[in-house]
Amino acid sequence: MNPAPTASIPADADRAAARSGLGERWRAGWDRYWFDPVPVERVDVFARIIAAVVAFTVVSKDGWAAMHADDPVEFYRPVLLARVLHLAAPTPTTMLAVRVLVVVGAVWMLTRRAPRVAAAVTLVSYGVWLLWAFSYAKVDHDRLTIMVALLVLALTPRTGISVERLSGWALRVVQVVFVLAYPFSAWGKLRFGGWEWMGSAVFTASIIRRGTVIGDRLLAFPDLLVLSQWAFIVFEVMTIVLLFPRAPRRLRIAALVGVLLLHAMTYLMIGISFLPHTICITAFLPLEHLSRRWRAARVPAPEPAD
Repeated sequence: MNPAPTASIPADADRAAARSGLGERWRAGWDRYWFDPVPVERVDVFARIIAAVVAFTVVSKDGWAAMHADDPVEFYRPVLLARVLHLAAPTPTTMLAVRVLVVVGAVWMLTRRAPRVAAAVTLVSYGVWLLWAFSYAKVDHDRLTIMVALLVLALTPRTGISVERLSGWALRVVQVVFVLAYPFSAWGKLRFGGWEWMGSAVFTASIIRRGTVIGDRLLAFPDLLVLSQWAFIVFEVMTIVLLFPRAPRRLRIAALVGVLLLHAMTYLMIGISFLPHTICITAFLPLEHLSRRWRAARVPAPEPAD
């Protein structure tokens, strides 16, 4: 007679329990990462910051996009999404109408009334504005993060069940998109420029083409510019530390400061601003401290008189 395989039963049960425990820990970690609760006031302030930047860029910085309304229609080469949507070329009337609608939506967001609808109006109108802007050969890569920010703001309620968890999800999505822009930027440089990119004269050529007073002075130090290209790539890869909330706090702060310095130096050296992307760094900040409603809620109630 063959002995009953009683010894294998506990082993199988232990392995099943271990797999179950590992799955539970993975799900708990996933839930903690994407739905870490934050005060809804943080999203509220973040939405107003995004709205202000959208209105500012459309009114002040995107004059070049508005000029497309007067370009010959033959120059219109719609990008993929514009082709999918069958978006016709802009006219002076439609371009002005969309520009006004973007500003109206942004101002509506500032009022905090019907915040999801206001964000949706701004998202759609600003999206059309950008599709028209980028369908004439010039495509900026600093608008993706702010468009994602508008999308999550249109999806995230400000009241109701689990509102703080959903607020955490909204800001986490913006954080992840914001951070991934940097390692993907490094990958793009190496993909198209090869490893030789770091030792080339990319920064020198950029300064010669559109340099500023500060940038022009750096032309006298070509070795420093080459060293800066190496540092640029290394830093862009290392920004992934911001994707890990449990990373040392000082390291995360250093990475955030480094991002700000990177964009500040880019602007000071060649006059290029990445404001629509850079402003999304505020998704990492405790913005609720700027909210009067949050501060008022934290004021302790007065003790009853005897």
